[in-house]
Amino acid sequence: MLGILICGHGRFGEGLIEASEMLCGPQPYLQALNIDLSDDLELCRQRLGTQIEAWQPDTDEILCLCDMQGGFPTEVCLVQLPDQKVKIITEATLTLLTYLLVHRNGSQSVQQLVNNALLEAKEAIHVIDPQILFADQRGEES
Repeated sequence: MLGILICGHGRFGEGLIEASEMLCGPQPYLQALNIDLSDDLELCRQRLGTQIEAWQPDTDEILCLCDMQGGFPTEVCLVQLPDQKVKIITEATLTLLTYLLVHRNGSQSVQQLVNNALLEAKEAIHVIDPQILFADQRGEES
């Protein structure tokens, strides 16, 4: 089983999990690690390490999805890099997470799963300009 930890500022992880479970239902091996700016870096690393250890017997690999590259949550996760079971993905989105949840028990390798999830997340980003979108309804040319 692939474990997924969402590490982010404030309640980012909890919010992402809540939204993903609305779409995919309750999920095993999915946990948030909320980090506030006032939190002690070492204490956060210990909390992360404790969660990873708790999943060790049941998970083949663990993905740490972080809210932003270079942020405090990513720094907390970097200490786990020597563990070959842990990979970090930054700039986590709901599309990325739901793809991982839906496909994590399939036949793809973890690397294929991550590559496909990243592609899916990138393709889901759009700029919607209501002026252009509704121009033809007002008789304007787009």
